[in-house]
Amino acid sequence: MADSVSIKINKDLRPAYYDDFHCLAADCRFSCCKAWRIAFDKKDYLSLKRQKGTEDLNNRLEQGVRRLRDKESNYYGEFDMSGGDCPLLREDGLCALQIEKDHAALPQVCRAFPRAMAYLPEYLERSLSPACEGVLELLWNLPDGVDFRSDPLPKKERGTLTVSGERPLVPFFQPIREWCIDILQDRRLPLPQRILLIGFALRELAEGEMDIPAWLTRARALPEAEELPGLPQEENALAMFLTSNLRTLNLLETTGADYAGIQSGVPRALGVTLRMDALQVTIPTAPYRAARQRYEEKFKDREYFMENLMVSLFFQLNLPNLKSGEELWKSYVSFCNLYAFYRFMAVASCREGGAGDKAELFRLIVFASRGMIHNGARQTALRDELFQNDSATLAHMAILLGG
Repeated sequence: MADSVSIKINKDLRPAYYDDFHCLAADCRFSCCKAWRIAFDKKDYLSLKRQKGTEDLNNRLEQGVRRLRDKESNYYGEFDMSGGDCPLLREDGLCALQIEKDHAALPQVCRAFPRAMAYLPEYLERSLSPACEGVLELLWNLPDGVDFRSDPLPKKERGTLTVSGERPLVPFFQPIREWCIDILQDRRLPLPQRILLIGFALRELAEGEMDIPAWLTRARALPEAEELPGLPQEENALAMFLTSNLRTLNLLETTGADYAGIQSGVPRALGVTLRMDALQVTIPTAPYRAARQRYEEKFKDREYFMENLMVSLFFQLNLPNLKSGEELWKSYVSFCNLYAFYRFMAVASCREGGAGDKAELFRLIVFASRGMIHNGARQTALRDELFQNDSATLAHMAILLGG
């Protein structure tokens, strides 16, 4: 067995826009206090139960905080979201608990969102989830792309990451990920083609390549190649793309009438009938093509937004996963699946009868993020289906990227 490697973590790494984030509070149209599950651990559950305040706050806490009895759950309690909103959300869009008791009284999930942090090789990495409208607004206002910042960590936040010798690629995480993000922001090529190029390079590592300097040399030369891999344009490829994403949409769990309307209204506008167990046999492509044309015309000056979104995701999800060749390829397949669904939902914002504006685009992106980014089990299940159906090849990824 190879020796383990210890990596000192003395600095942080974050997107530059991380420092500009602030909660939109009452001005948020797609509040994180609505339309999804908010669960917490035992410490936060007991803290909420001990809170005392006005009669209004006490009633909200008494009726809205419940114990989870599912022994398989990683959580101990949750807010009762059966009405679609958090029971602590007031009519003015503000949190009753935070107004009366300050930010520190909130459960950790509420204090942190949309922020996340992880100790990775070389850095403590901080990121922001695209399930928040405020984060999307920041990405919308970055026409020149995403930059990154790093600062020394206070002593209390420093750490050491021990990497098993059985995971020889992990110490090279930073240069490999840096190359991937550089390609994602290389605007000489369309974004789907950049993602496909990443797949061509990562496949070598997944298949056992261990000479990282040589690999980086070949990877950096890929965009200059005379012949670049293309994306399929056939009608049946688009039908496969639509089938995959409509099925994903059908599987998402929703709460609240607004998001339930997305799940039923988007397929209907694209001429598709959804059932609980399946899609209709024939998927028409003309309505989606028309929506795609409207989307590309409406947002032609904002092509960078989807790029920024995918760079943000690649960073937030700590991709690529270098624990093994198998896990590396799985993480790439998941990323392609996520891009396809975001692309599908973005185009759907310009569907027949849809608003076709920035607000609708953000609404669907927030919905997609909450259903996918914040549900690791669903991401894994959808990814594993591709492997089970022999659809995790680069050729199939090209189909997912071609919509």
